[in-house]
Amino acid sequence: MEAQNPSFGLDKISSQNRLDFAEKAFTVFSLLFFMGVFGFGPDDSETGVIPSSIITLIRYSTYAVTLLLLAFRINNTLKTALSNKWVLCLVFFISISFLWSQDPSTTVNVVWKELIPMFLLSLYMASRFTIEQQFSLAIQALLIAFFFSILLAVAMPSIGIHQTGAYAGSLRGAFGDKNRFGATAATLLVTLFMLTNYAEKKQRWTFALLIFCFAILMISSSLTALVLSVVSLLLVSLYQKFRWIGKKSVLLVNLSTLFSISFFYVIVSSWIEILTFFGRDPTLSARTLIWNYVITTKIPPHPYLGYGKGAFWSSERLISGFEYAAFHIPAHSHNGFLDLILEAGLIGFALFLITWFIAYIRAIRLAYNFKKASYLWPAIFLSMMILFNLFESYLILFPNINWVLFIAIALSLSQKPFCLRASN
Repeated sequence: MEAQNPSFGLDKISSQNRLDFAEKAFTVFSLLFFMGVFGFGPDDSETGVIPSSIITLIRYSTYAVTLLLLAFRINNTLKTALSNKWVLCLVFFISISFLWSQDPSTTVNVVWKELIPMFLLSLYMASRFTIEQQFSLAIQALLIAFFFSILLAVAMPSIGIHQTGAYAGSLRGAFGDKNRFGATAATLLVTLFMLTNYAEKKQRWTFALLIFCFAILMISSSLTALVLSVVSLLLVSLYQKFRWIGKKSVLLVNLSTLFSISFFYVIVSSWIEILTFFGRDPTLSARTLIWNYVITTKIPPHPYLGYGKGAFWSSERLISGFEYAAFHIPAHSHNGFLDLILEAGLIGFALFLITWFIAYIRAIRLAYNFKKASYLWPAIFLSMMILFNLFESYLILFPNINWVLFIAIALSLSQKPFCLRASN
């Protein structure tokens, strides 16, 4: 009779741990892909260092693996997807925009290659991981992208630093331009600040990384990202200092409203003087010219449905006129909300606002019920999402991590209880 080796289920636990690690590694890899980290290349090159065939292979591989993982836990997948009807309406509405698109073939291509894969990854994250785990995965992806960008700037400055044009000498790392790198660094800075302030045991590495990240952001030449990161840090401090209980909530709302109105008034009344002091163009690098032309000329012809996903900025006919109104043809409107209206119209924008507002209310409740950085993360991220899209297009125009995390957070917060759901 053979001797039995009582493993007490350790083999099963070990295999489960390996599976957990593999799924988390895949999620971080996918987030990096949608951040555009694999598309790095010289300024004047139309293609990146990694061949387009490899990028295509990565895209469809992540697509297939995500589908398999969702199918593997089909009950959780369906439960999560159906937990937030507004998210489904938003994604569905944008997906069918090929029906009225000015360029149906482009819209179908973009929906198939970008919108649906991002939604599936968001759905997988929300159905598989808790809010706390999602926060950890986001930090890992941001850290890898940040340090890889620094490595490129040091080892391959022809790629990691702008060599030509108005941005010459500015750090861009693995991203297309300095503003996208700045947004990534700013988001990482805020998450590190949250970890530093909310950790039960203070860890020196988070504080050291916080200082290093802030220093890099200071020399990145992205003033927009620097200013918005400071505003976001103030938001974190406010969330930490005040917990809206009873009359305190009313007081804080009133103070915040008064501060916001006062700040807005000072900025508007001293717009030119402030920007000139910082050595900036009062038109914010022609942003205001672009916004005015988009609002007055481009949105009115298709106000409710938009031009279709990916159709507007890819059409030479539709973008004609910017060379006269803004003195150049931009790649986007430098405002995520205007780009969303161009793609999905006011109806799509309204669906986004409803989805965001519901998620934000739930995120606020979560933030003040639990004193942990990971539970504050949804509220801060949703706030930063609004701030960052005022001056750049980080919403849905291009594949990006912001849209993935936004949908994942909205779906996660729709589940009850949204933060304490089992992750298996």
